[in-house]
Amino acid sequence: MISVDFKLPAYEMLSAEQLARINDNSLVVRHAIGEFVYSEDKPITHFMYLQKGLIKIFKNEAPNRSTILKIVGSGSYVGLFSAFSGTRYPFSAVALEDSEVICTNLQVLAEVLTENGGVALQFMRQFSEEGVSLFNKLIDLPKKQLPGRIAEVLLFFSSEIYGMNDFKLPLSRQELADLVYSTRESVSRTLTEFKNDKMIEIDDRFVSLKSIDLLKILSKLG
Repeated sequence: MISVDFKLPAYEMLSAEQLARINDNSLVVRHAIGEFVYSEDKPITHFMYLQKGLIKIFKNEAPNRSTILKIVGSGSYVGLFSAFSGTRYPFSAVALEDSEVICTNLQVLAEVLTENGGVALQFMRQFSEEGVSLFNKLIDLPKKQLPGRIAEVLLFFSSEIYGMNDFKLPLSRQELADLVYSTRESVSRTLTEFKNDKMIEIDDRFVSLKSIDLLKILSKLG
C-alpha cells in the first residue's frame, strides 16, 4: 500500500475509507531520464505527484523547438492544470532525471473530491496557486533582458531544486533557450559572459555560482 502522506492537499481531512480507496488505486511509476511521463493528446487517466526526480512540462511549437512551461521538482504535482481540464493532455512531460511518480486513478480521486468538500476546496487552492505562479512567469519573464532571465533560472535550480550553488544543469543549451524564450546561441553567449564576469564557473553542464548577489541583482532588475 502506498502512503499518500503529504501527497494530496489536506490528506488529513480524508476519512479512513477514502484514504484506503486512494491508496488502493495508486501506484508508483518510475521514469528513466528522457522518458515521457505523458505526451500531448494522450488520454488523461491519473492524477500525478512527483515523489522523486525532476520533470519538464512543455509544448512543442516546431521541429526541434518547444516552449518549456514549468520545471517540476520532487514534492510537487505534475500536470495539475491538465488533470481536470479535459480528456487529453494539452502538453507533454519528460523526466529530466530518473523520477518516481505516484499515479492515482483520476476517476476515483474525482469521486473522493465529490464526497469531501474540504479536500476539494484545498485542491481549488492548489489550482489557484499554480495558475498565479504560471501567469506571473508568463508576465514577468519576457519583460527581462536575457541576462536577467538566465540569472533567474540559475538561482531557481540552486535554491529550489538542488539546494546548493554547485550542480549539474539538467537542461541542454537548447532546453535553456526554450525555457527563457531565446535561442541556443544567445544562451551560450550569455553563460560565457557570466563566466568572464566571474559570476559563475561552468564546464559543459556543471555550474558553480560564484556571485549570488550579482545574480540576484540581475534577476531582479532584468
